[in-house]
Amino acid sequence: MGSIDNRAHEIELRAAEWVARLDGGPLSPAESACLREWLEEEPEHRAAFEEAAATWRELSLLRRDPGPLRDLVPRTRPASPVRRAVRVGAIVALLVLAGGMARYQFGDPWLLASADHRTAPGELRSVTLPDGSVAELGPASAIAVDFDSAERRVRLLAGEVFFTAAPRAGDETRPFVVEAGVGRTMALGTQFVVEDEGEGADVLAIEHQIEVALDHAGARQDVVLSPGQEVRYRRGLGLGRVRTRDVATATAWRRGMLVFSGSRLGEVVETLNRYRRGRIVILDGGLADRRVSGVFATNDLDDAIETITAELGIGSRSIYPFVTVLY
Repeated sequence: MGSIDNRAHEIELRAAEWVARLDGGPLSPAESACLREWLEEEPEHRAAFEEAAATWRELSLLRRDPGPLRDLVPRTRPASPVRRAVRVGAIVALLVLAGGMARYQFGDPWLLASADHRTAPGELRSVTLPDGSVAELGPASAIAVDFDSAERRVRLLAGEVFFTAAPRAGDETRPFVVEAGVGRTMALGTQFVVEDEGEGADVLAIEHQIEVALDHAGARQDVVLSPGQEVRYRRGLGLGRVRTRDVATATAWRRGMLVFSGSRLGEVVETLNRYRRGRIVILDGGLADRRVSGVFATNDLDDAIETITAELGIGSRSIYPFVTVLY
């Protein structure tokens, strides 16, 4: 039954992607041919496409008449009913586009073309690399493997990965390097975690030591991390300070749990979005800095949302299956 559900999800995701792309403008001849071919492959494809198109049309109507979503606009900024409706309509439109496309990012042909291994939202996968190293991909994650005679390079394209690098021993003399954003992490030992953060990453040493390096302002920055130490780097900001982190808590996702201790709601939402088919979006930017603590099972994140909203005293609305809005 699980494989049937997964297949149905994949069809729904592909249909949603096509509808969103059609709304963005005319397709190229090649794209039109690809869409026709996909629709004709199976009856389920056309049915899913028609359902996605109907949902998109209904959501488009919200731009003119947002209905109960009108109340989601913060009341601290006075505005006329017309301006409020327009603003909510625009927000809804953006949420649908961002939620639909970002949630279905692994239907993105550019990412598919770049990734050698990937996971869907909520999926975990362990991959053995050509040298015997192991990459445990968290949900909504993707990597590209680029081994050559000089080094064993892996590019983290999205998500979070737990690496167990095969040691440099015997005939294996090449360094094991993970590239993420503007930085590189080299294994001096065996185990470490790299989490993508757009134009940067969070890197955590698990076993032995790792070296994190990047070029910043024309100079090289680097740091060696010991087990339990973590560093964050960003384009334009360079290396952050080294922090200590509990390894068991940080890697609880491998055991089907998510642990937050005084984490920003914005960061919590980013994590939850990798484990769910729909997107969670914070409507009021001020809520993103609220602090959240809790332990949640990754197979029951609807309960996590209910718990978080109840503890913070905030509201939520869902546009199934695309977006859950926190306000």
